[in-house]
Parts: sequence; C-alpha cells; structure tokens
Amino acid sequence: MGERTLGLSRGDRVLLLAGFPLVGGLVGWGLPFAARWLLELPWVPFGGPLRLVRHLGSGWGLAGIVAAGVLLAAAAGVVAVHEALRVTVRADGLLVVRGDRRVEIARRDVDAVFVDGKLLVVLDRESRQVVRDRLENAGRAGVRRAFLELGYPWVPRDPYAELFRRWVPDLPDLPGAVNAVLAARAKALEAKSGSDAEELRDEVQKLGYTVKDAGKAQHWRPLVKS
Repeated sequence: MGERTLGLSRGDRVLLLAGFPLVGGLVGWGLPFAARWLLELPWVPFGGPLRLVRHLGSGWGLAGIVAAGVLLAAAAGVVAVHEALRVTVRADGLLVVRGDRRVEIARRDVDAVFVDGKLLVVLDRESRQVVRDRLENAGRAGVRRAFLELGYPWVPRDPYAELFRRWVPDLPDLPGAVNAVLAARAKALEAKSGSDAEELRDEVQKLGYTVKDAGKAQHWRPLVKS
C-alpha cells in the first residue's frame, strides 16, 4: 500500500519559503513610513533608532532595509520548514524527522497511535512515548486514515490517561533520580527550551516513567508493558 507522509505539504513549504521573504520585504519597505509616523507623536520610545530608519528611508538606504527584511524572513522560513515535524508512515515502520533529528520506529514496536490535542503520540510496547510532537497541517481524520490504511493500532484516546498524576517537587512517590530530572525539565519548560525538555523526557523514560505537559505543569505515570 506504499507509504504516507504527514506534515507540511509541498505547497506549505513553497508558501513558507516564498511567502516569508515577500512579507519581510514589505515590512522592510514600510518601516521608514512607520518611523516617520511614530516620530510625529508627542512621545515615542526608541527615538534614535526610528530617526535612523527614517533617514535611510530612500534610495540605497531603503533598498538595504528591504533586502535585510527579505533575508531575515527567508532565514525564518528555512528554519520553519527545517524544524517542522515530518512522519513517513510505512507498512514496516515509521520515519520521524524534525530538524537534524531522525528516528526510525519498527512497526512491531508500535503499540498505540493517537492524537492528544494537537500532538501526535506513538506508544511502544512498554508505553513509552516514542513520538509526542505537534504535526503541522494534518487534521485528525487524515492522520487516523494514514495509520489505519497501513495497519497501525490507532486508538481514539490515550489508553493510559488515568494513570497520569501532576508532578510537584520532591514527590515522595517517585525515585530521587526521577524527581531530579523532572526538576531540570521544569526549568527547561520555564525557559521555553523545547529541545531540552524533549531530551529530558527521554531521560525520564529511561528511568521507567513518562511525562506529558499541560502548559508548564508536568504530569507523570509509570511505564506499563503491554
């Protein structure tokens, strides 16, 4: 039955890679006009930078501002495409790619697949969350169909949802090592460091537990073998 690729479509990628520079150029072109308008107000912060932008708002100066807007926005578009989650669903397994990270998961190791809010979740035979990530531009129905067509165990909800409990520092029900990792992960969430939070979730799972987030609150449960 071939394979299915979930994530940004080719059209989405073209829109990001072409649309971001266009918007960046328009913003750059409009900055001098916005600066002139702001400088006419009785009081405005950042007067120095605004006067510089106004001064550069014609000729080569304007061309430079527009070019800078195009380049910065183009870089943002490239990063957005590079960091978007892409999941290739095959009959023999999954290929999960985000940025430079590539993870392959054999079909025999997949025990459940479901959507939790806006996140795709894949559980292995020991209930580890081998995938828990946002999948852009993929409706629940399309995701469900892709996995079912290739024989994956799709479930309507998390089969272990009732086991999760909210974590608080130094929780006596958890080993000290798990509490320490969750404390470090709480700091990563506070700092909005998604990559660190993901790595620390993997560390928690190596210790026999798993974790999910509700905002900045962490909820944990023990791993369960199927």
